[in-house]
Amino acid sequence: MDLGARRIGLAALVAALALTVTGCGGDSSPAGDDGGHDISATPAAQATEAPPADAKVIGVTITKDSVSPAAARIEVKRNQPVVLEIDAVDAGELHVHSSPEQHIEFPAGKSRVQLKIDQPGVVDVEDHHLDKVIVQLEVK
Repeated sequence: MDLGARRIGLAALVAALALTVTGCGGDSSPAGDDGGHDISATPAAQATEAPPADAKVIGVTITKDSVSPAAARIEVKRNQPVVLEIDAVDAGELHVHSSPEQHIEFPAGKSRVQLKIDQPGVVDVEDHHLDKVIVQLEVK
């Protein structure tokens, strides 16, 4: 491989890395975070199991230009199941600023996803497309 081809390859690699490190504004992931986990919300019609008795259930509504709740702070315990019951007009993705980060794809309509946070602190959950914080989970 000649020097010119190596430089082009290196430039492409640098550009690809730059795209992967950028993302949601204000990312507060700790240094050394090894990337996110991608999970999908289960459509409500297919979610056969009821949320665990100790779960914190949070109803989330996403329209074309707004989210509800909007930046609500909700207390949860470490490792407590958090169930997001999502009602969305369009399919999309939630971004959970935990360590490691989590990306949750959801379909249009009603769906449910369960997650647990094992580290204390404040974890933002935002709609990726609208760039709006839905909840701040205060993990104790």
